[in-house]
Amino acid sequence: MAKKFKKNKMKGLVFTCPECGNHELGSVEQVIMTYPILIIPKNGDLDYGYDNPDAGDGEVLAYQCINCGYELTDNKGNTITDCVDVPKWIKKNQSKKQRDKQ
Repeated sequence: MAKKFKKNKMKGLVFTCPECGNHELGSVEQVIMTYPILIIPKNGDLDYGYDNPDAGDGEVLAYQCINCGYELTDNKGNTITDCVDVPKWIKKNQSKKQRDKQ
């Protein structure tokens, strides 16, 4: 099911996917979640409280296009995982027309 995103009204850089032209960038993260156990039955079929998980620190694995999955990479072909590299990538890869708008 595709999720619709609200347009951000704040000024900033615009991501444009070089593969599909989409403007929605996502962060792929690995997060450790802790779910409370509500009931411990004798048979071991634990009852978890999925409504109130505790999320630990996350690790960014990649930044990618929401539409097609294109991953941002640096000039050596390594996947970008540091948020400070995202604006650098956008500035380097945006078209002159996009630069002139900002």
